[in-house]
Amino acid sequence: MTKRQKARHYVLTLLKGVVIMLVLLTWDLKHTRMGWTIPVTYFTTWIFLSWLLCYPALRNKYQSLYSKNGERFETYKHRALSMHRQDVGNSHENRRWTPKGVAANPWEYTTGTTQSTDEILNPVLIFAEHLWATFLLILFGPVLVVLAGVMKLVSWLRQRPR
Repeated sequence: MTKRQKARHYVLTLLKGVVIMLVLLTWDLKHTRMGWTIPVTYFTTWIFLSWLLCYPALRNKYQSLYSKNGERFETYKHRALSMHRQDVGNSHENRRWTPKGVAANPWEYTTGTTQSTDEILNPVLIFAEHLWATFLLILFGPVLVVLAGVMKLVSWLRQRPR
C-alpha cells in the first residue's frame, strides 16, 4: 500500500465515524449570546482525539463488527414458513408430495417468499449495529488501545528469553 493509499484509507475511515463523533460532541452543545458553541472540556477532547487517533486503527482491527454477514433478522412468519417447507420437503416420495400425490401445497403463498418486514428491517438493523459499534469504538477507543498495548507488552515479556 502506498502512502497516498494509506492516507486515503485513513481519511475514508475518519469520515465513516464523523456522524457518531458529531453526535457525541453535540452532547455538550451550549447556547450562548453568540450562538451555539461546543465548549472544550475533557469529554470533547477525549472524543475528538479518540476519533482522530484511535478510531481508524480500531475499525481496521475490529472489522468483524462491520460485517454485513452477521445475524439476520427473521420474522416468526418467515421462520414458520421455512420450517413448513422443510417438513413438506422431507415428506416427498419419488418427486411427488405424499398427501395424495399433490405436486404443490395449495395452502402455501403463491409468491416465493412471504410478505414480511425482513427485507426492510435487515438493512436498518445492520446500520444500527454499525452505528452502535462506531459509538463504542470512539467512546472507549483510547482505553482499548492502551489495553491492547498492555497485552502486547505482557506477551512480549513472557516470550523474552531470560
